[in-house]
Amino acid sequence: MNSLTVITTALKEAPPSFAVRASLLHGRTWLLSLLMVIACLALSGCGFRMQGETPMPFSSLSINIPQNSQFGADLRRAIRAASPNTKLIEPRDMVVRAGDIDESEDPDDKTTIERIKAAKVRRLAQARLEQTSEQKGSRIVAINAQGKPEEFELSLRLTFRLVTANDRVILPETTLSAIRSMPFDDRVVQAKEGEAATLFKDMQRSMVARILRRITAPDVTQRWEVLNKLDPEDAEAEETVARVTAPTIAVPPMWQNPSLTPAPVTVSPE
Repeated sequence: MNSLTVITTALKEAPPSFAVRASLLHGRTWLLSLLMVIACLALSGCGFRMQGETPMPFSSLSINIPQNSQFGADLRRAIRAASPNTKLIEPRDMVVRAGDIDESEDPDDKTTIERIKAAKVRRLAQARLEQTSEQKGSRIVAINAQGKPEEFELSLRLTFRLVTANDRVILPETTLSAIRSMPFDDRVVQAKEGEAATLFKDMQRSMVARILRRITAPDVTQRWEVLNKLDPEDAEAEETVARVTAPTIAVPPMWQNPSLTPAPVTVSPE
């Protein structure tokens, strides 16, 4: 066997060349790219969208949920992230001057100061996100033979609406609710109260996301545009709503966790 034959045989038995490998790799990459495009089209078709900015149509907004509650702080943070061009008008940022106080009013009265600040907020904010009712509670859903709780149901319920500075409805009253179940052991009440607090925080975070999705929905933008295009006469014909209580400084009872140590339930011998 001469040297030429040996070289030819070696080339035939050699692995695929670099060019062949590159060709195979290119084909595989092209296939993966095609699959990714198909997946993106499928997700967009079912309504999925990445989280990000979802600007609201109005440039300023006030919220009557207290800033010093965790829920109020989380909601404001979410709105700023979703609609950075919408300015949040807060009572604490309002400056009360001597000319704002009537001669018959006490300038040192906190109620008077809060009322004046609330009036300024209403004038400056194009829209208001108002909490109209709330309920946070717990109830026993299972007991043992001794009449002691074995399982609790934690609930969070919130009703809100979105109105213009002139009290016209952008989004009518909407009620959201969340429920969680929690097993209970009266031998570790402190630990269970900590678990309940964690569950309530989880429900509040879920509520924030749901409120944000609702107030940034397309129908809210459409309703805002309709209200802005109304003639003065048509605008007067639009129904208005009564104003809710001015924002409060104290944390309302809703955002305080209910007790998990109720009296034992009496069990009938029958």
